Amino acid sequence: MATLRTICDHILDICENAINSGGTMGYLVIIETKNNFKFTISDNGRGMDNLGIKKALDPFYTTKKHRKKKFGVGLSFLKFSVEKTGGFFNIYSKKNSGTIVTANFNLSNIDCQPVGDIVSTFLHVLNISNNFYWKINRFYNKNGYNIDSKFLNENFDLTKPSDLNLIKSYILNLEKEIKEEDK
Repeated sequence: MATLRTICDHILDICENAINSGGTMGYLVIIETKNNFKFTISDNGRGMDNLGIKKALDPFYTTKKHRKKKFGVGLSFLKFSVEKTGGFFNIYSKKNSGTIVTANFNLSNIDCQPVGDIVSTFLHVLNISNNFYWKINRFYNKNGYNIDSKFLNENFDLTKPSDLNLIKSYILNLEKEIKEEDK
């Protein structure tokens, strides 16, 4: 990913890390209110020790061997972007048990990036996951919905544009419902 212009770009980047972690399952929880946008992404992958976490937050370190440019800005840029808004960032990881990344943006801060396209982000995460199982929980104020990739993979072909369009329409309707219920 060349630049991370929106909060959804950060979500996609960290979800890609989870998929590439060697695990089989991940959770994505998004809680949005008028003033805050919080997300937590966890996986059951290889995890990291404290030194690994320190390296992961270094923008000049990457585990990706087949890159022309040897740096990885995802986690460090997320941490910087969150803290610039007065929000908080946390990463917890345990070797051979997985990783949990939490970011809470202060939406009312002038330095906060725009949220971005949540529906397209969910579709992209689901589409690139292959055999990685996602449970997604999305909340807007007190309303929410869940997406289970196991159910979607059993009932739809995520390589077919027609099925992706159905899922996109479904998620768009869910987004509309949780925001209208709040009014």
